[in-house]
Amino acid sequence: QGNEAFKAGDYPTAIGHYTTAILADGNDPTFYLNRAAAYLKLGKNEDAERDSTKVLALNPSNVKALFRRGQARRPLGNIDGARQASREPTSGNADTTPVRPPMTLFDFTKSWNSLETDEARWKLMCTIPPSSLPALFQASLEPDLLKSILHTFQAVCSPFTSSAVRDYLTALMRVQRFETLMLFMDKREQQ
Repeated sequence: QGNEAFKAGDYPTAIGHYTTAILADGNDPTFYLNRAAAYLKLGKNEDAERDSTKVLALNPSNVKALFRRGQARRPLGNIDGARQASREPTSGNADTTPVRPPMTLFDFTKSWNSLETDEARWKLMCTIPPSSLPALFQASLEPDLLKSILHTFQAVCSPFTSSAVRDYLTALMRVQRFETLMLFMDKREQQ
């Protein structure tokens, strides 16, 4: 019901339904995440920030929650907090070193290859806006790197990250020579 109200643009009603769902099951991050989106639509940024932070407490790898918290912090004048939200670790590990976005393909490849887990590689990818991938890779994306990126996307794809993964996949398809790179993959990898 909350989703239907949200789609209809009735954000106060959506918030009411999400609140009822939270009262029924306060351990499901989806309800907080959806309520944060409705709060953002109404300009209730403090409430959106609070709900996004709750989602991250329940699921530290939730990229949408990081994004929504950043969206909430910016209008509150917390620009540094908004920037930090996009660079915070997305897993529960002890590594809290902020990841800086790579400026060149060489930097990206070097950083990518130095990371050992899919979560760390996803964190690196999240520092790059999807629309920047064609310019970053230009005509120099290699098949092995593309395969590694796709493997990471598959490993981290969940209901919480599927939208972001889709955005990155769409952007990768606009990289020069993408169709040619696909020829270097077997059918399973192409799927």
